[in-house]
Order: sequence, then structure tokens, then C-alpha cells
Amino acid sequence: MTEQKGHFENGVWVAEPVAPATPTATKNENPIDARLAAASRSVISAMDDLAKATHDLVATEEGKKHIEKTVKETTDEIEKSFNDIISKVKAEVEKAAKPKK
Repeated sequence: MTEQKGHFENGVWVAEPVAPATPTATKNENPIDARLAAASRSVISAMDDLAKATHDLVATEEGKKHIEKTVKETTDEIEKSFNDIISKVKAEVEKAAKPKK
């Protein structure tokens, strides 16, 4: 299953023209370089799609609430992690400060 590339303009889907298929490697190009280039194009395309989807999500009230909830949960997790680290460091400092018998 493939998706048609495109974007929304004023609430209407505008399809992007399909580029002709390019060979995976030319005579002078290393096959690994061709695969890396193709993978890079795929990643860039996926990131563009993600950015577009994120933009669409942010444009809705439900999307804004979801993002706010996710940011709060992430902030809480980071705070918990830092508190755990600080507690461990304090315990180690106290342990090191006790005189050895």
C-alpha cells in the first residue's frame, strides 16, 4: 500500500507529481553510496511527513491538549529521573563521608 505524496492547501489535498524512478547505482557510483543516499531520502521524506502531520495536529484543539499532556508527562518523568539521581548521589556522598572502622 502506498500513499500519494502531497499536502493540504486551504483544506484541499494537493497531490505532488511523482518523480521518475532513479536507478539505485550508476556505473561510477558505489552501491553502498546509492543505498545510503536512498535511505537518506527516505528519512528526509519521513521527517517531512511527520512535520506536516504534527502541524496538522497542532492546528486542532484536541491536538494541543494531547501535546500539552505529553509535555507534562515528559517533564514529570525528567523531574523524577533527576530526583532519583540526586538521591543516589546524596546516598553515595553520605556513605563516603562516614568514618571507616
